[in-house]
Amino acid sequence: MPFVKAIRPLVKARLVLVRSASHSLDTDGAILRPEPGKENLVTRPALLSRLIATTLALQTAPIPAFADEPGFFRDIRPNHWVWNGADPLTTRNILDRVARVGAGTEHPDLFGAGGATVWTEEFARVGDQLRALAEEQEALGLTGAAAELYMRASANYTLAKYPLIDPNAAEVAAFGASLETLHRAHELRGFEVERVAVPFQDGEADGHVLLPRGEAPAGGWPLVIASNGIDVNQGEFFTFAEDVASRGMAFLMYDIAGTGTNAEFPLAPDYEELPVALAEALGATDRFDEDRIAIMGVSFGGNAAVKLAHTRADLFAASVNVCGPLHSAFQVPEDQLESVGLMYRLALYDRTGIDGGADPAGFLAHMRGFSLIDQGVIVPGETVTVVPILSVNARNDYVAPEFDMELANNSTVDGTLIYSGTDDHCPQDRFTVMPQIADWLEQRLSPGAN
Repeated sequence: MPFVKAIRPLVKARLVLVRSASHSLDTDGAILRPEPGKENLVTRPALLSRLIATTLALQTAPIPAFADEPGFFRDIRPNHWVWNGADPLTTRNILDRVARVGAGTEHPDLFGAGGATVWTEEFARVGDQLRALAEEQEALGLTGAAAELYMRASANYTLAKYPLIDPNAAEVAAFGASLETLHRAHELRGFEVERVAVPFQDGEADGHVLLPRGEAPAGGWPLVIASNGIDVNQGEFFTFAEDVASRGMAFLMYDIAGTGTNAEFPLAPDYEELPVALAEALGATDRFDEDRIAIMGVSFGGNAAVKLAHTRADLFAASVNVCGPLHSAFQVPEDQLESVGLMYRLALYDRTGIDGGADPAGFLAHMRGFSLIDQGVIVPGETVTVVPILSVNARNDYVAPEFDMELANNSTVDGTLIYSGTDDHCPQDRFTVMPQIADWLEQRLSPGAN
């Protein structure tokens, strides 16, 4: 696929490895805590010092009102973007500018000239500026400041390429830059990042693994294999990957089938076979502990994480489902298909390779195949796995409603369910819930945990 061939050379690749009662928590109103081990930033230029201090302060301040953008093609997700590292005021200014420049068009955020949208140009420009500041700080030997700025550059590049549907050259470049700057931030903080590639179907599936500092323990590192969904890619775990690695677990980030660097594999109901291939290949090496591998998925990736907790208990010791749709979202009747947001419809058409506009019945039949109930993976009230499952979401999620979250939570002898926020897709206060996920993984993958 041309996109895959275009994007892979942009990624800094250095190594290929071949080869009981459930309970729930609610974090609404929790106090934000500083991340443990976060460095103080010490920089020479006064302008840079003010920039960093301001953006850090904004992350713990209330987010300015982000009204629904009239006519925007993209879904606007400010809470998630702030956790990623994007400055909310800069983002607000860019959205205003995009709306003004594209005024009068059907979708202002798709307006542009010369092969790039104003949206991509604006966010990529901020990414470029932050990257230049990071390189300046790195040249001065100020690695803490440089790492922070590289991470923020990556956050803006991810917005520039979002949602990466039939991407143009500018979006492909932004995706590559998002991974390059992210990996450099990890490296400056003392972590090693390696590309992992394994044979899969008629091609090669890949991802990037973040290794803990120091030497691997006897038996190898515990391993967390994690993905996002159809519009968010492998690099968008940001500092969570470091939270996991700081607890002594390797963290493998990959794109689900049909997306990112794995776009050549169509998204189908057996898409969980891709992370299985990665897990089996890495578990066969002496660097990772094959008895302590966890599977994690956010949004669409959560579907595979829950499925594998039931179908591959021999391979995975724990499962994390963050806002994964398990059944309800796949029951959309044909006369309501148009009610699904345009961005998500086109993303799914692209990822599955099925044009739902031309063949809605065929597309919806394909999507019903992802239901874990329709597959027979989970029979409500009957199916139980011994693999611990942590489920995290917002209440009243329109993609993964509480029925789906309870379905996962009640299908294991060791279930935990956490809610954060309401009336949106995925947990809203990631500053609070992501460290909780890292703690849970550390407990479940500790020696003798199972």
